[in-house]
This record gives sequence, structure tokens and C-alpha cells, in this order.
Amino acid sequence: HDVAGLVSISKRGIGYGGGDLGKDDETFASAFEITAASVPAMDKEGRKCIGQLMDKSSMEFLARLASLPTRKGFKGVIPGQNTGPPLVKVAVLSTATAQ
Repeated sequence: HDVAGLVSISKRGIGYGGGDLGKDDETFASAFEITAASVPAMDKEGRKCIGQLMDKSSMEFLARLASLPTRKGFKGVIPGQNTGPPLVKVAVLSTATAQ
């Protein structure tokens, strides 16, 4: 996790530890983070990189998201984060994948 734009999931994901919830892409559908900068602590946690933002417009959008004002108080709770969630509601209305 050495650059911005990496799509990362936890090492265990959602639904592991019993039961068959389907393919990895279904299991991890809403359990990901996108790095806004280098976050080496995610490697130490064993998080898995499953993708990367590839185009200029996606990286510009990520930079705008990362620059939003945030609530303070999460330092030490989330690796690589010294602030909390955004003060404004953010919604991603569409996504696309490339193979």
C-alpha cells in the first residue's frame, strides 16, 4: 500500500469463518478502502490489494474526496488516518471496472 488509489480489503474479508457466501467479488462488495496516500500500516495488517484506480479523472476525484473537511478524533484508530469521517455526506453513484 505504497501509493494513492489502491483498492484494499481486509485479510479475512466479510463472511469468512464459516458458511459459503459466494464468490470473492460478492463477499467483498462493500468492504473495501481506497488509499488516498501511501499507508504502509495496511501491509503490516495483512490487507489485500485487489485493484487500483487507473485513470486521471478517478485520481482527481479521489484527491477531491481526500481534501474534504473531516471530523477529528480517529488518530490511532484507523491506520494511516489522523482524522475522522467527512463532515459532508459523500455518495459514489456509479463505478466501472476494466479487465
